[in-house]
Amino acid sequence: MSVSVWGETVTAPAITFKSLLDPIGIDEFFEAYYDQKPLHVPGSHEKVAGICSWDDFNDLLHRTSIWSDRSFNMVLDGKRIPAAEFCEPAASRDGSRIMQPTSEKVVAYLDRGASIVLDLIETLTPGLRSASEAIQMATGFRVSCNAYCSQSEHQAFPSHFDTMDVFAIHIEGRKTWRVYEGRFDGPMERPGFNHTSFPPDHHDKAKGTLAMEVELKPGDLLYLPKGVYHDALASTENCLHLSYGTTQPTGLDFMRWVVDGLDEAPLFRQPMPPHDAAADHDAHIAALRETLVQLLRQPDIGSQFREDQRRKAFSVLSSVAVPKPLSRYRVRGRGVRVVRRGSDWRVTTPQGNANLPGDGSGMVEWMLERDHFSRDDLANAFPEAGEQLISEILQSLTSVGLLEPF
Repeated sequence: MSVSVWGETVTAPAITFKSLLDPIGIDEFFEAYYDQKPLHVPGSHEKVAGICSWDDFNDLLHRTSIWSDRSFNMVLDGKRIPAAEFCEPAASRDGSRIMQPTSEKVVAYLDRGASIVLDLIETLTPGLRSASEAIQMATGFRVSCNAYCSQSEHQAFPSHFDTMDVFAIHIEGRKTWRVYEGRFDGPMERPGFNHTSFPPDHHDKAKGTLAMEVELKPGDLLYLPKGVYHDALASTENCLHLSYGTTQPTGLDFMRWVVDGLDEAPLFRQPMPPHDAAADHDAHIAALRETLVQLLRQPDIGSQFREDQRRKAFSVLSSVAVPKPLSRYRVRGRGVRVVRRGSDWRVTTPQGNANLPGDGSGMVEWMLERDHFSRDDLANAFPEAGEQLISEILQSLTSVGLLEPF
């Protein structure tokens, strides 16, 4: 995809949230599907060529020193293979003792039809990181990524639900996914609220009837809201897909954040009265409750929590750069309209309006083709704009929420 700026054609990034969803629009996705219902988006091999390939995946496998039984797993016909069956004791990069996969044992299980699962690979290659950042910028939540290499007619996992929203991007081969009507309400990684907390017969009943069956091919994307029951079976040999997951903060996360800050309140650091002294005990609890209520009534507590969530969401996006740090901006493109008003342009967002000079409209189009960018990226794309115009455009678009510095 390309846009015309200053009379020249500039190629947009190959991997953006917009390109992953195409032809579904970003606004349509968040209004009709996100956290509501599954979505299958057909694609093409070219669409995901920059994210991962067999060479990229094999390169990851060859980095033996980064893997342990906590990040490299094998599954055969619905059951996890014990680490001792494909790993041996070894030293990690920091010298600690770990269980590390060995090629001979891994290959032996592959020959039997086992699947390989690589966990937390979202930043290990430029392509994986680019797709991770695209999803992260669009959702506003931290993203993790696992890779699943499956064999034909060997099911890695039985019908289950995940505790996070999943964006499955298919890379190689073909895999049939079955999505069911059943959905677990409010799943999370705690006993009683995740898939492993229940026996197979419970899931067989809870998953309900089949709602969707689709065979994913290279370039396809399948979005599954958290809690939705599903299973998958490779229909070709050597099948590879990436599972990008996002977890939205809940009220429990808010309360844990509040509790983490209570050590600043002297009353919460004082010992409780003896439980035998019921009246004193009740009075102390009443004082704790009142202190907590006053804390929750602080007018800026919401903005403090949002800033904490923003910091956690984007902490994995490194701001370290040599020879100088980069000023980076997240593009919040949902609900944005760009309209000409005479010789000028108006940008309308859910937070307000910004009027731009005519020579700034190309910058907005350029930004909307991206999920994030640096000030240097913008200056290089518009070398004739000048520092003053760039500063004015960035400040104006930040004020109406189209851009968010990070």
